[in-house]
Amino acid sequence: MNVSSVLFLLLKSPHEFGEGTHLLSQVHGKRKSAALLFEDAALFAVDAKRSKVLLDTVDQAYVMKDDLAARGFAGKALPGFKEIDYSEAVDLIMERYDQTITL
Repeated sequence: MNVSSVLFLLLKSPHEFGEGTHLLSQVHGKRKSAALLFEDAALFAVDAKRSKVLLDTVDQAYVMKDDLAARGFAGKALPGFKEIDYSEAVDLIMERYDQTITL
C-alpha cells in the first residue's frame, strides 16, 4: 500500500510527549502529515514553545474544540492550529488521510 499522507493522533500533554516529535519528523517532508490533538495534547495549541516544535514537524495541526474548552482554553488556540469538532475529526481520520498513527 502506498501511503501518501499520515495523520498523527496525539493524546499526551506536551510535557509528557517528550521527544515524540522526533517520530513525527521522520515523516515530515516525505509525505503529507498532520497532527490531531485530543485530550491533554490540546495543550500543545496554547504552549508557545512546544507548539512551534510541533508546527515545524507537520504540515497541518488540528485541535479538538471540546478538549481545549475542558482545559479552560476555549477559543485560545495559537495561530497554526485549526479548532475542530468531532464530525471534522471523523472526516480527517476516515477520509482525508491514508494512515493514522496514535502517539
